[in-house]
Amino acid sequence: AEAMQNWGEFVSLSFDGGGETYSTVLCIVKNGNRKILTRHKWPNSLGHFYSTFTGFLGFKMLEGEYKMMGLAPYGKAKYKQLILDKILILKSNGKYELNTKICDYHAALNGKFSSKMIKLFGPPRDKNGKLSKLHTDLSTSVQVAFEEALMHILKPALNKNINKLVISGGCALNVTANGKLIEKNLFDEIIIPPAPHDAGCAIGAALCSMKKRKIKFNSRNIRNPYLGRNFTNKEISFTLSKNLRNPPGPETEQDLILKTANFLSKGKLIAWFQGRSEFGPRALGARSFLADPRDDNIREIINQKIKKRELFRPFAPSTIKEFSKKFFNLNQSSPYMNIVATVINENVPAVTHIDGTARIHTVDKESHFRYYSLIKTFGDLTGVHCLLNTSFNIQEPIIYTPLEAINTFKNSDVDLLVI
Repeated sequence: AEAMQNWGEFVSLSFDGGGETYSTVLCIVKNGNRKILTRHKWPNSLGHFYSTFTGFLGFKMLEGEYKMMGLAPYGKAKYKQLILDKILILKSNGKYELNTKICDYHAALNGKFSSKMIKLFGPPRDKNGKLSKLHTDLSTSVQVAFEEALMHILKPALNKNINKLVISGGCALNVTANGKLIEKNLFDEIIIPPAPHDAGCAIGAALCSMKKRKIKFNSRNIRNPYLGRNFTNKEISFTLSKNLRNPPGPETEQDLILKTANFLSKGKLIAWFQGRSEFGPRALGARSFLADPRDDNIREIINQKIKKRELFRPFAPSTIKEFSKKFFNLNQSSPYMNIVATVINENVPAVTHIDGTARIHTVDKESHFRYYSLIKTFGDLTGVHCLLNTSFNIQEPIIYTPLEAINTFKNSDVDLLVI
């Protein structure tokens, strides 16, 4: 957090499946010094709570949690109170207790669920089974109980007159809960790093080591998610020449942006490979498939051509910072696509979820000028400064190299590759 922003004082919440001893730690950080407010010992874990129900609903644990989160807006929170009474029990001073006799995470990893859980919610769903109303309502209930627990955990920090919050840990990827928290206006600004889950520990460990050794570094270098490999024009041209019969020549920057924006405005799907790759689980305009958010039918087309995924899962928008408030009810930036907010503009139906929200990505000039320029040019052409942005992959990890970009493009039904 200290590297992401020049904040002298802030509240820090780290919550995940589990650490060495604790799963949830709430602190105040002032001038680099930490004061712990509450610590929650594992196996009390919001991450394990959420993941167990992910498995119960037939999704792959430690991977499919985002699917349960996408399903949640389709149901009603019929089982929320039952969950808070018997499974995720909120205690005094912002503490909570997970009833592992019902919600057994380690058994769930092996596909086994307690008889008490089955008695409460019926048999677990098979991964290929039909999603029933019970399953949908249960996903809603788990999500709402998670959100209520998050607000409860933060209570010990709310009377400290500190208006900044940093959230980290795998649970920080619950973008819906992040959005609900922002709506409460408990803090003026909230930061969630681009990779708040275990992958981000690599960055944190390096920064801690540098701080201990008093090694100076330019924090601006990590104030964006574009930390991966960059490829030179020579490398890209060589890869194109080896894999295409008639590789096109280079475009000027202005022509590249204008042509791409025009194609997008005419409903074309674009595979977009630019600059350093993103660090973290979200495609943020360096390795992305892009489309026009004004066409609601584009979602089905994308699923048919490239994504081949569940229809209840939403697609996300990228917008530019100065136009974000025109489309979304969000009073801060969301540079890493980890905040959900209400859509307030009817012109972006393809990125609007069933509950009227979207997982927002705000882009500024400093972090990725070419992607910023594309969104601005598209907006100048159409009046909508926003693009549908989804990861550049087809049932595989997000592509990284020019060769991977070409191969995935060949295997897709996408109209154009811009590289």
